[in-house]
Amino acid sequence: MVASTGPTAIFHRSFTKNYDTAVGGKGVYIIGPDGRKTLDGSSGAAVSCLGHGHPVIIEAIVQQARTMAYAHSSFFTSSPAEELAHLLCSLSNGAFTKLLVLSSGSEAVESAIKIARQYHFARGDKQRVNYISREFSYHGNSIGALSAGHHPQRREAFVPLLSSAFHHVSPCFFSRDGREGEVEEAYVERLVAEYEAMFEKLGSDTVAAVMVEPVSGATLGGVPAAAGYLRRLRQLCDKHGSLLIFDEVMCGMGRIGTLHAWQSLGGVAPDIETIGKGLGAGYQPISGVLVSGKIEEAFRQGQSKTPFLSGHTYQDHSIACAAALATQRTIRDKDLLTNVRVMGNRLEERLKATVPMLKEVRGLGLFRAVEFKTTSTSPLAADVATACLTNGAAVYLCSSAVDAVLFAPPYIISEQEIDDLVDIFVESVKQILEARGSTSS
Repeated sequence: MVASTGPTAIFHRSFTKNYDTAVGGKGVYIIGPDGRKTLDGSSGAAVSCLGHGHPVIIEAIVQQARTMAYAHSSFFTSSPAEELAHLLCSLSNGAFTKLLVLSSGSEAVESAIKIARQYHFARGDKQRVNYISREFSYHGNSIGALSAGHHPQRREAFVPLLSSAFHHVSPCFFSRDGREGEVEEAYVERLVAEYEAMFEKLGSDTVAAVMVEPVSGATLGGVPAAAGYLRRLRQLCDKHGSLLIFDEVMCGMGRIGTLHAWQSLGGVAPDIETIGKGLGAGYQPISGVLVSGKIEEAFRQGQSKTPFLSGHTYQDHSIACAAALATQRTIRDKDLLTNVRVMGNRLEERLKATVPMLKEVRGLGLFRAVEFKTTSTSPLAADVATACLTNGAAVYLCSSAVDAVLFAPPYIISEQEIDDLVDIFVESVKQILEARGSTSS
């Protein structure tokens, strides 16, 4: 690819970086103005799960645009929105009965927070105003979502603006934080005790919800919940009368090999789940909030007194819903989740066998992180990610909390493309090590 020329009027993420221009995409590749292809090894930010230029999704968008682009959700519903909601609820093993359709992961998290608050409000538990989430979690970039999450770099400038209703406990990262000789079950109980202490500190009847990512994203790099952790959180919330929210914006919608991440992690469903990214495969901006029957019932009974006080201009957007509906049907009908699991295992095996300076490969499905065996004064990941892009593959840099990169390629990726991705990555690592005068393995 080539860098864009001349001054830009875009308020880019960085004012010092020169951005390459993408002019097209085909399959797992993004194409530059000179025809050079970049293997999309992270689906952007775990978004482009069906790759680029998928004809079925494009046709669904075109047909819906010809039929009706937009009708405001305060006046009308639409067939694509209704069909998408029915499909996702029907594929949830009975966990969810309603879907709220929005436009971004941050919107979904904000709405989940509001739904939890108004659920308790409708039931007369107006004192439930506190939320418990985890350190080094990420739940989005709006003020409420930043408050819920704990991404130090993203929060730093905004700390004075963040809500005091959000409280944080330790992350669930057994391979790093487990004590010597401590088995996984004991580690989980130690974390649950920390939650119990937080409930006691805040007053258990003041906690509205616990919010976690079943598999952490780029903040810690693809860390799945320890065995039994989600089940114990379910028990904890039921005991104290609070709700359980799973943020699956990044790890859900098939990314780890099941439609919902919790289905691969013990099958314990939350009361509320946020979804996004892989929902519409990047063909349209779309996210959602799935809610359980007990949430629906509380709102239904309290509707005359406490209607859901929220709403967004592009809520239930018809074209976005048509794109997501086609995406989810394609994933189901083409059995792409099997490919996610098979190719995910191949990716893990190849990475473990070939990456120099490897500390750990972790994750599930096509959501894998590589963490390097380095010190805080000699991190590799940022330089490796840059080298990968130069060498023809895009991988996602994790936060400074870990020296790691994240792989999240499209669900359609083939064996050869997995091998190409790993080969580019390994060569990039070796280039950086050689440039530093190190050949450690």
